[in-house]
Parts: sequence; C-alpha cells; structure tokens
Amino acid sequence: MTGLGGWGGRNNAGPYLYFNENGELKRDDSQGPGGAHGPQHDFLMVNRNPEHPIMQGLPASFLHGKDEVYDRLRGPAENMTILATAFSSPEFKGTQRHEPMLMTIDYGQGRVFHSTLGHADYSMESVPFITTFVRGTEWAAEGKVSIEVPADFPKSDKVTSRPFGWKR
Repeated sequence: MTGLGGWGGRNNAGPYLYFNENGELKRDDSQGPGGAHGPQHDFLMVNRNPEHPIMQGLPASFLHGKDEVYDRLRGPAENMTILATAFSSPEFKGTQRHEPMLMTIDYGQGRVFHSTLGHADYSMESVPFITTFVRGTEWAAEGKVSIEVPADFPKSDKVTSRPFGWKR
C-alpha cells in the first residue's frame, strides 16, 4: 500500500527504484538492504510528474528544508507513480542517485499518497511539506486538487517555512 518503504533490517523486500544521472527511472530487483538515510539537511527536489494534479503548478525543482533523504527504499513498487525525487548526496552518506520522495499508489479502487517528507517538527514547517501534504491528501480523498500553490512556495534558491505557533 505504500509502494516503497523498508526499515528494520528488511533485505530483499522488493525492488529498489531510483532515477539515474540521465533522468531515467531504474528498477533494481537484486537482493540488498533497504531503507537508509544520512544526516538531515536542506535538499533540492525534482518534480518528475508536473502534469499530476498534486504536482501541477509546482516548479521543476524546489528547495525543501532540513529533513532526511531516504534512500534504497524497497517494496512492491506496483501501481506506483513517482511524483518527486531528491538527490541522495554522498556528502550526506547517500547513494549518489535521485531517490523517490513523493509518490502515489493505486490500491484497489483507492488512491494512496506517500510522502517521505516531514521527519521532525521543523521539517513539517517547510512549505514544500505543507503544500504537498495538503494537496496529496485532497487528491487521495477526491481524485483532484483544488488547493492552489501558495505564493511562498520556494524555487531552487532558498528554503521557505511557516513556523508553528507553538514550540516545546
């Protein structure tokens, strides 16, 4: 139902999907570890499906605030559409590949929106998290998106965030 995932030492729990340096989607069915991430940092996301209702109107690339770039996620990867990826940089113990970060899964007659974003409260303050979360939720419930892209949605040059009204 999540398309891709894999933590807790799950090996060979399904294929591993990523985009190579030429922007081609690759499917690796070999056995291997699943699910990792390096240190949190700001990272650039690439809009891989600009015509999808969740992604319509979002820039070709945009900067997401401090969060984890998950890599080597495995799973059935069936009936799945990758919406956005992020480069898993070796500088941050990454794979040197563009890893799926936002995706949809057709599940029976239902729709699933899967986001790997939002590890911590400050990650959820990032405008890309907020925007894709509410648009993804609306799409999963309704099959369409009426929520506009906000004026403060970032491009690729700076992070934008909306601090919560409370702090611990």
